Amino acid sequence: MKPNMTIKKLISLLLIAGGISWGCQAVVEDLTGPSSLGNRLGIQGLFGGAGIKNDGASQATIKVEVFTVDNVPVTGATVTLTTTLGTLASASLTTGAGGAATTTLTSGTTTGTAFVTATVDNVSATTSVPIISF
Repeated sequence: MKPNMTIKKLISLLLIAGGISWGCQAVVEDLTGPSSLGNRLGIQGLFGGAGIKNDGASQATIKVEVFTVDNVPVTGATVTLTTTLGTLASASLTTGAGGAATTTLTSGTTTGTAFVTATVDNVSATTSVPIISF
């Protein structure tokens, strides 16, 4: 194979991969720990595009995960949540068998960045969700 063909194929592959990633949901994750019980806490805000609309109805999924320092999922951990903008469907979550739990953040009518903080034991992790006007 000619060297020019290899480079062209590589560029095409990178452009295709870039196009695929552009269509994905935005994800912001924060991971902290260990806690006083030796657990680590992660939080993600999942939303499409640049953020959620400030219409009082748009939603982002908030996912929390609790693991031991050995990466074993923690079942039954109680995680409390707070937000600076919008409304959380639940302010307290209990992790399931995979160490994860989810809730939703519903936008308000105020634009800005919602900082959602999760706390378990003595550690906190924060993710952000932009609330924007369209």
